[in-house]
Amino acid sequence: MRHPITPRGVRGPTTMRLPSPLPNPAPALAAASSQTMASLLAGVLVLGSTVVAPPPAVAKTDGAAIGKCLLKKCQLPLARCVTDPTCAANLLCIQTCTAAADEADCQIRCGDAFANDVVADFTKCAVTDKNCVPQRQDDGSYPVPKDETLVTEFSTEFFEGPWYISAGLNTAFDTFDCQLHKFEVPAEGKLVGNLQWRIKDPVAGTNFVTRYTVQEFVQDKTRPGILYNHDNDFLHYQDDWYVLAAKPNEYALIYYRGSNDAWDGYGGAVVYTRDSKFPKKYTKEIDAALQKVGLSFKDFTLTDNSCKAAETKVEELKADLVFVESKAAAGLTSVEKGALNELTKDVKLLESEAEMIAGAVGQEVVREVVRLETEVVKDVVGLEKEVVKDVVGLEKEVVKDVVGLEKQVVKDEKALESFISGLLTKR
Repeated sequence: MRHPITPRGVRGPTTMRLPSPLPNPAPALAAASSQTMASLLAGVLVLGSTVVAPPPAVAKTDGAAIGKCLLKKCQLPLARCVTDPTCAANLLCIQTCTAAADEADCQIRCGDAFANDVVADFTKCAVTDKNCVPQRQDDGSYPVPKDETLVTEFSTEFFEGPWYISAGLNTAFDTFDCQLHKFEVPAEGKLVGNLQWRIKDPVAGTNFVTRYTVQEFVQDKTRPGILYNHDNDFLHYQDDWYVLAAKPNEYALIYYRGSNDAWDGYGGAVVYTRDSKFPKKYTKEIDAALQKVGLSFKDFTLTDNSCKAAETKVEELKADLVFVESKAAAGLTSVEKGALNELTKDVKLLESEAEMIAGAVGQEVVREVVRLETEVVKDVVGLEKEVVKDVVGLEKEVVKDVVGLEKQVVKDEKALESFISGLLTKR
């Protein structure tokens, strides 16, 4: 099961304080096409997480309104996105999905293939912080199952150790290769999952990227068949797991539904097994449990958990880098010539937009630095004047004290001489 990912290594705002308000580059970018804006919209929806997926009607969304909001409220994240190879490659990929039969799934695959910290920052700004992208509402596709469809007894210790997702319902989220999940039970009623899965190269189809994340669950206190993964920062996502059937050390059938700032009501179902391959002998009883919630096992896809080592880690990282750079530089090789020409135009447009934004921001930064330097010089000069004034005043006080002391010494010497002279006269 592919859940929303909390980005690893995402850093918060730096201590640099940019001028406020930032310059508005909207006039310079007024020529941006509606197709570009729609691509940005789709990119926002899928960047960084497969469950942050756009509704099928993405192309009908008010791209102009989204674009204006991004330009007004997410200038820096947008500039970083269109100039970052991975983020730009995602936008390129998104455009190839337009009007495709599986448009939504295609956009989700783009989000899986191209994800990094820049993507996560852009997503957070556009979706969570500034609400530029409207949330996809719950369409009832994955309703909350009734209590009578759940197991009546279940302990989180059931999941302790390694488990594989050997079959999944939702092809967008549940059927990745090498889905090995290792669970720990830190306390009764709690569960921590260390999850991994593979994303195939959408062009070459041979290389892959291995993804990792950690998720924590808390068991419902009155209904043991429900596990909650809530209180997550990234997109405020939350997942609810419903245990429909379970056999110790053999399998667990999980139906899930979730919500985040981009999509309310996504869901799916998976079969966890100790064996990497689905044990077909349990097909009938698993199907019977699915029928209770209106699902059927015939709609599930068996996964490949052979986890073959295609490359070493170093080779994999190098391949990933080359893959991303090739996407950003030359577009997707599988796109037909006409579509590729359109992508090239949009890439050039995005690059020019990014240069305008970066240039405007850079000019403001320079002005801010100059202003700060002027303030510092002013403060230093003022401080120097105060120091000189204090030193002069102190010197005057010291001179005054020294002169007074000298006068007192002379006075005391005269008194001493007078006293001695008197003694000698008396003798």
